[in-house]
Amino acid sequence: MPNRKVMESAAEMRRARRPQAERTYRKYGAQARELIRQLGSHSQEAHDRAYDLLRRMGDFIVDELLEALHDLSLSPVAIDEVVSLLGATGDERAREPIWQFLQSNLDNPERVSTAALSLAGLGDDRALPFLRAGLESQDEEQVANGVAGLIMVGRLEDIPRLRQVHRAHRANREICFGVANAILTILGETNERTFNRTLDEIRTSFADRHLWADIWAILESEFGSSARSVH
Repeated sequence: MPNRKVMESAAEMRRARRPQAERTYRKYGAQARELIRQLGSHSQEAHDRAYDLLRRMGDFIVDELLEALHDLSLSPVAIDEVVSLLGATGDERAREPIWQFLQSNLDNPERVSTAALSLAGLGDDRALPFLRAGLESQDEEQVANGVAGLIMVGRLEDIPRLRQVHRAHRANREICFGVANAILTILGETNERTFNRTLDEIRTSFADRHLWADIWAILESEFGSSARSVH
């Protein structure tokens, strides 16, 4: 099961942004197909502008994004960006096309990683084995995708894996912060006894002292002095 609180928060954020998404769609919706093509531009500025506008239009352009998945004239870079954008829409219609995309690219770890993260964004548990495999990659972007995906669909049994990832990638703050968030998110779906026992194991582990510092920083940032106690 996906992590309920995270998925609800993401859905609420999309609802809050919907008026802006509609305004952006009214202004740029007619250009959606051309903007998708620009995702493969050699110009970073053109790519970034296109991605930002498409992201802001959200689920108003799901049809165009799904159509683009099968457009053989698009560059591989543009297709990969389309997969990422679909995962952020929250639209259930994107699940099966992204799953099929993943299945048809099993020999391409980078594409599998992108698709698995998008599936996780849609709350699809089929992403789990691919996210877990990504944690063991030598490519830090794939590791980061695996961690980010586990924030959304990770389970209690993933915490030992995440602890190992934090130890192996201490120099990468994005990964380390993501691991701390993933662990707290997963534990947030458990009972208080499991929450406190697991955090106590991390707190008292010398190997996890840096992870504990990251976790505690998040707890203090979110809850201040009312953070849940660890006994």
